[in-house]
Amino acid sequence: MIKSINSITLRHLNGVYVQEQKLNIKKVKSTLSIAEMATIIKKFQGYGYTFEKELAEKLFKVNREYAIDLCSEMLENIEDFKSDKGYKVFYKNFPKDVMNMEEADIYINQILHYWFGYVPKNENLEDEKNKPEYENCEPSELVTLSHLKLVVDSDIEKLMYNLLSSNVTLSSQYLEDVCFLSNGFSGDELEEYSKNIVMKETLTTLSSYVWEKRKILIGNFDTAIDILRFIAKLSNSKLDKKYIHFAYFGRTELNQIVKKLDKIKNSFPDIKRYKKPWHKFFKLNVKKINLKKYPNVQKIVNMLFSKFEFETPKGYFDRVKKNIPNMSNVDLEKFIRLYLKFSGDYTRQVLSLLNISNEKQYHILINGLKKCIKDVNTRVLLQLYDRLLNLQEKNRLEEIQKLEIKKINNLEKVKKGKITEELSLKKALPEKHSKIRNVFRNLVFKEEQKNESDLESPKNNGVSKSKIENLEDFEKQKIKNLQMEIPRVVNSKGIWRKIDETIFLSDELIKDLMEVVKDGIIQKLKEKEALKKIFVDKSYKNIMVTTSEKDSNISLRPMTRGSRIKFNSDAEVLRFFVGWKNFEKDGLKIRTDVDLSAICFDSEFKFLKSIAYYNQVEEGFAFSGDIVDAPSGALEFIDIYDLKKVKEKDINYILMTVRSYNGFNFKEINSVYAGVMELTKEESQDKKNMYSSAITQGFQILSKNYTTSTILVDLKKSEYIWIDTNLPVVENYRNQNRLQNNEKAYLEDILKYFVNKKYITMYDLIEMNVKARGTKVFDKEVADVVFDKIDADNPLPLTQILTDFY
Repeated sequence: MIKSINSITLRHLNGVYVQEQKLNIKKVKSTLSIAEMATIIKKFQGYGYTFEKELAEKLFKVNREYAIDLCSEMLENIEDFKSDKGYKVFYKNFPKDVMNMEEADIYINQILHYWFGYVPKNENLEDEKNKPEYENCEPSELVTLSHLKLVVDSDIEKLMYNLLSSNVTLSSQYLEDVCFLSNGFSGDELEEYSKNIVMKETLTTLSSYVWEKRKILIGNFDTAIDILRFIAKLSNSKLDKKYIHFAYFGRTELNQIVKKLDKIKNSFPDIKRYKKPWHKFFKLNVKKINLKKYPNVQKIVNMLFSKFEFETPKGYFDRVKKNIPNMSNVDLEKFIRLYLKFSGDYTRQVLSLLNISNEKQYHILINGLKKCIKDVNTRVLLQLYDRLLNLQEKNRLEEIQKLEIKKINNLEKVKKGKITEELSLKKALPEKHSKIRNVFRNLVFKEEQKNESDLESPKNNGVSKSKIENLEDFEKQKIKNLQMEIPRVVNSKGIWRKIDETIFLSDELIKDLMEVVKDGIIQKLKEKEALKKIFVDKSYKNIMVTTSEKDSNISLRPMTRGSRIKFNSDAEVLRFFVGWKNFEKDGLKIRTDVDLSAICFDSEFKFLKSIAYYNQVEEGFAFSGDIVDAPSGALEFIDIYDLKKVKEKDINYILMTVRSYNGFNFKEINSVYAGVMELTKEESQDKKNMYSSAITQGFQILSKNYTTSTILVDLKKSEYIWIDTNLPVVENYRNQNRLQNNEKAYLEDILKYFVNKKYITMYDLIEMNVKARGTKVFDKEVADVVFDKIDADNPLPLTQILTDFY
């Protein structure tokens, strides 16, 4: 829920909005004193913030009461992400209590909590609990204070423009931000702003919000599907080809809707595609519409209520494309000419078309792509380029494996008899022999590269390995090679799933396509306004291009999936946390159990162990205890309290996962917030277990799912990988007090995908913009556009990039 406009400015602009009318008052009754400002600054520092000079000066000039209210409002927004809110912790003196307890006592206390609601008390901490947050918490030793900026009306207008003009699907929170900001604009202004809307979801959300608030219909609806999506939104339903439960509409409302529909040209294909819901809509409302005023709508109604048959272009293309391999070049060119009228669809399907065609037809399909590329959205081209990038990497890995197989097969012919004999002595022959065949197929032959005679003449080695040991090494190498693979993972209706690869194209063809698509992107970018001199920091090489922000959770700082963020190399302890309150429905608080877990993997993405309510004791980790009821709020923590020791245990990756245990999704609960703190050993032992200023990554989870993993920690590189994924949940998971094998395999694939995937980075995208319409400079002082190092003071300007650089 958005509490104020400063909830938006904090997340997007790292700033505080000060009303201009408050700044323009010539005579102010009273202003903040130096002592009051010092107190305010101390409060903000307790959460890791301070003020830029310009903001501090303005706060001194405005009315004292307004300044205090503004700062209180801002602190309330910060506390949503960076405060313990007085919530209950199982062991208040965490982690000391846990680290000094016997394992048996930890589990006995947990059982008593499950049975009777028992929570250990610590009377020595009661006085601390009653102190204000900022008095309990001086800035963390490792924290770099973030300087809040001054935000004025022009910044709000620019933010509104950027959100509406975004060239990717926005997250639900960003769409809420759009709606909230729209309250500050007139109907005419919103009609003007809406002309810049690119994405259908943005158009539908803003139009329906303004309709409900003001009963006016704004926005340019280009297709009948846009109109139907809008009607479904007003009816609290989803767009569906079979059934939509329509709300009641009066004559005035219907006339506004039908007027928009009548202006759409060539609406038949879309009407036909959603024939059933449109039929129902007009059956319910046709008597309230004067069809004589809307001739195009009259034709639509005639089609829907007659035996008139109409094949949609999509239906035609799907039917005919199956015959592409058998088409002559003339017939294929004719087919492609028709398909190019739907340039976006053609671009999305071009890989599938190439996949089923023969080599002699490739040039026709590629020429088709070249012709239509100028009419395709840059976002679609970036999606295609990303797909080609990873198909190219798949081919490269397959080529490596073919060479390895050839080497191993040659060795297998020479050694097969002797190896089989040794295997029979060490293990049962059938089981091991079946492994031999797998071993000799996918491995890098490091021993052979060093000295081929090592394998052929073990006697030359001071400490020679047996053939069995060599085979074990081969097996390990085979496993390592498999980890190099990049599984195909897609976001399907909010859930990330692994699917089989269906596209198999030659490397040469992929290279040709990549060149065509990249040139197409640059040509599209040339159509935008010239940028002059551009400076871009190398930190943008770690930020990945996004083509959809849908299903993203709310982050305190904007970030995109797959991006890497360095954590402080001096941090001795990483502390995961999650906080929540019981779900409220119809005035009743319903018991709500949210669980935090840390899941560990090695460098090859193999599951090692998990730290969670069902496994609370592991060397190098501390778990604060599982709370199953949070009427006044609850907190759970997991400390990685000995990073050095954890790394020595061959743990490379740690996945932070939050799960709603008893059946409510995060959107329903609407109070789940989580994050990571970076602490010194001394700070981690402090009485205050929520060290607010040390929270470098904070977020609120609002997905309509039950399990979310937002951050993956790469211990070797001292980085967070932002993955923000909703995970599928087994129906009876509440009875499974451990990770199931299928869940482990799923998580391993997800990790492989996000870590190994080849990305287009924001740096690459900005470089394309430079090539298309600007000049790169290496001194930001002379630059017209500056992308400075992403840090505490400079969050990723995501909305600006999505609007101006896509």
